[in-house]
Amino acid sequence: MVEAGAVNWYTVLPVGMDPEARARLRAALAPLEAAVLAGADDWTEALELAAAGRYDALLVAYPLGDAPMAGFLATLRRPGCLCRRAAIVLIAEPRHRIEAETYLGRGANRVVTWDETELHLPHVLEELLGVAPRFAAELPVRIKPVVEGPAPSVACRTVNLSTSGMLLRVPQGYRPGTVLVFEMLLPGVSLPVSGHARVVRHTSVRREPFAGMGVAFAGFDDNTQARLDSYLARASA
Repeated sequence: MVEAGAVNWYTVLPVGMDPEARARLRAALAPLEAAVLAGADDWTEALELAAAGRYDALLVAYPLGDAPMAGFLATLRRPGCLCRRAAIVLIAEPRHRIEAETYLGRGANRVVTWDETELHLPHVLEELLGVAPRFAAELPVRIKPVVEGPAPSVACRTVNLSTSGMLLRVPQGYRPGTVLVFEMLLPGVSLPVSGHARVVRHTSVRREPFAGMGVAFAGFDDNTQARLDSYLARASA
């Protein structure tokens, strides 16, 4: 993985994708300045490359031909593999999403469908490759989607948060990529932290036993970010 303070430049290995699919991934990840490599045509070649070099992320087509996915992921996560700590994202057709999600927590970090690639994948990798330290906290938050026309605000609570985003416990989810207006109250602070955030994922019942979603901060109002930074600094002390 890229060390803290290093240039924001990542190596990404596509697995089991044709040239057209790799070109599509390259275009989607251009904002991250990610180097999408030539890739591995099948799981055997992917394991050979993973054993010989270190990559920040592997984007794996699902299903991956005749590969036993559980065994493939377990091999990548073995202590001796140079890619043991790489982010692994399964890229699936929508009809295969539920099946692919059974591998979350079993070697795979996220599942993204092909119709979400351009909008969702950059935020998923940004979260996986540059995750700030997260702190458990139950704080009140109000969110509202940025849409044309009126939209009701929804009250919810954080599960954890960091300088880059927060995990929310909320029964009403929004599609990944949705931009939200948020307002969060911090303990001992009279004025709220407010701004915009983007939905990057929904919780998985296999990893998180509650309905919710993860959001990445997209911008703060006025000087409210300083309030959040101060709160997190105290939490980490």
